[in-house]
Amino acid sequence: MKALVGSICLAIALGSPVFSQTAPAHNWHSPSEVVKKIKKKFSEIGSYSADFQIRTEENKKEKTMRGKCLYKRPGKIRYNFNEPEGDEIVSDGKTLYIFIKKLGAVGKQDLSLDKKNSSGPIFTTNSADGLARLFRKYHYKFDAIEQPRLAIDKDPTQYFVLELDQREKIGGFEKMKLFVDSQSYLIKRAVATDGRGKVTTIAFSNINFEEEIQDGVFNFHISGNAKIVNNPLVSEN
Repeated sequence: MKALVGSICLAIALGSPVFSQTAPAHNWHSPSEVVKKIKKKFSEIGSYSADFQIRTEENKKEKTMRGKCLYKRPGKIRYNFNEPEGDEIVSDGKTLYIFIKKLGAVGKQDLSLDKKNSSGPIFTTNSADGLARLFRKYHYKFDAIEQPRLAIDKDPTQYFVLELDQREKIGGFEKMKLFVDSQSYLIKRAVATDGRGKVTTIAFSNINFEEEIQDGVFNFHISGNAKIVNNPLVSEN
């Protein structure tokens, strides 16, 4: 459950890279300027829907999850999985629910928990707040001199590619690579690696800012047969 939600938390903020062999293109952008534009873009988003794909690779084993996600300010999300079918992650901005159909279990996470030694919310489904915390917790830089450039196989989009390195090795994703659309400043893909070498790739497609999304879709109703696990993402300590 932690692994699944860790991937989703990374996504709520976002193929193999192909690096150009041509001479670096001149441009005025710096990593900090790109990050400012990313934050500004997400702060302006009221709602969106998108298709998502999450692929994990560990010990030569691969797993892929797919579905559709919905977001609405402030901090409301829904991830409907069609692979594995029936799984859900839903939040009204105050409580996060993780339903694992195969286990018949629901993780109920209080998003308002105030834990010590945290710089900002530990868990947030708000894209703007989540991104701000992400860039506070990681050192970031361009992965190469030439920016933006073609960076994903068979994708004609020009991307800024940012490499992130966790400031304090406290677990979770220690390194990340973000692929930022150079026109929209949306994070279209993220590749994250944890301390054990597990690689998680999250990609978004068919992003739609025009879909009308009702508040009611962010309500989660717990089945009477489901086992409830309270606050699965934090320890009592």
